[in-house]
Amino acid sequence: MGVTREPRVMLAVADGELRARLATLLAGHQVEAAEPGPSALDLLDRHHGLRLLILFEAAPDDGALDLLQAARQHRGDLAVIVLSAHPTIEHATEAIRRGAEDFVAVPFSEELLRKEVGRVLEAADLRDRVENLRHLVDDLCGLDRIVSRSPRMRPVFERARAAARSDTPVLVAGETGTGKELVARAIHAGGRRVSKAFVALNCAALPRELVESELFGHRRGAFSGADRDFPGLFAGAHGGTLFLDEIGELSVEVQAKLLRVLQDGEIRPVGGLESRRVDVRIIAATNRSLTELRDGRLRPDLFFRLSVLLIEVPPLRERRDDVPHLVAHFLARLRARSVSTVEGIDADALELLAGYPFPGNVRELENLLEALSVTLPPQHRSIRADDVRAWLRRRRVCPTSAPVHTHLKLDELEGWAIDEALRLSHGNKSQAALLLGISRDTLYRKLLDSTLHPSGYRTQSPKD
Repeated sequence: MGVTREPRVMLAVADGELRARLATLLAGHQVEAAEPGPSALDLLDRHHGLRLLILFEAAPDDGALDLLQAARQHRGDLAVIVLSAHPTIEHATEAIRRGAEDFVAVPFSEELLRKEVGRVLEAADLRDRVENLRHLVDDLCGLDRIVSRSPRMRPVFERARAAARSDTPVLVAGETGTGKELVARAIHAGGRRVSKAFVALNCAALPRELVESELFGHRRGAFSGADRDFPGLFAGAHGGTLFLDEIGELSVEVQAKLLRVLQDGEIRPVGGLESRRVDVRIIAATNRSLTELRDGRLRPDLFFRLSVLLIEVPPLRERRDDVPHLVAHFLARLRARSVSTVEGIDADALELLAGYPFPGNVRELENLLEALSVTLPPQHRSIRADDVRAWLRRRRVCPTSAPVHTHLKLDELEGWAIDEALRLSHGNKSQAALLLGISRDTLYRKLLDSTLHPSGYRTQSPKD
């Protein structure tokens, strides 16, 4: 049984002979025909794959241009070609003003019309690919990728959204493992530079004498081993974003050069005589306290220039109510990567994790869950309290004996886990059920359960 494809071109042509001729001309495309008027608009509602509408204007007052305007208001992504039996400059101008892609006089050249249709559909495909890529970037890097429901993270999200709307330098402060680079990537993904490069450098990972060359580039022969020109990361990030992690580790000399880039938008390679302009948005991050930065780690003028927009990411111990959500997220991701078949975690084990201070923050929690998952005995389908205690003993940690109140209901956690599985499986319910370790029928029942709240999926009809 063949697969029925969505129509791509709609003909709103009342003349039967012309409609048949156009259908033959466009035989290589999926074409649908409709009478000009309300039925054409109804067809647009039913077929979202339509990308081109071809209208025929038989007479100057036959309503074809009104249909053009209504169709464009109905679907802003729709291209329209107007065929006119009475072409005039005034009509052509009015058609273009109302949103037509092209205005073609009848009789027309079949070859030219065929090429024009191909061009329009190719441009539509390109727009679709760009839009899909944008959604993919948002899905992989956007703020939705930062797993949190804690009120402590609300200011982080608000400031990150504000940062995405501008090109202002940003300083992200927080302990190691809190997700500072995730915040930086989310700002980039939500801004106008999303289609350009996001370049990251850990300033503490390179010897100080190499950082300047890495950032600003160098000329051949500038120092021993410089056997060729190197453009540098600023040049590589031109038009995009440069993320400088551990900014407090930069030498005073490099800080001075960085300040010049922020003020003048110019870089000069090591060993070079000429400066070049760059258009780069800088996001810096530090795991040091702001007091340390102000008291000598950064030049005061650079600190104040970078901290125009300051985002402080709280440590995990200050948002313990996020632990259950993060645990569900990381376990689902481990199952998606086929690293583990662990289905969940016992309540007592979750309580122990919520009471642990996690000096390594979210990154430490992720690594812990992966370690527990791969070392769990095969007969165990969930992480138990004894497994967590053994891990804590190996680190010589005594878990807190005080109960931790996360204010989380079991149905909320289950609804969130279903959301996460559906997102990871791109809405495929069979795959989501596998990730959750339940049958597909059980997943359907849970999606219809009024006590659960998986956002956006419970109202959809079950389909794979």
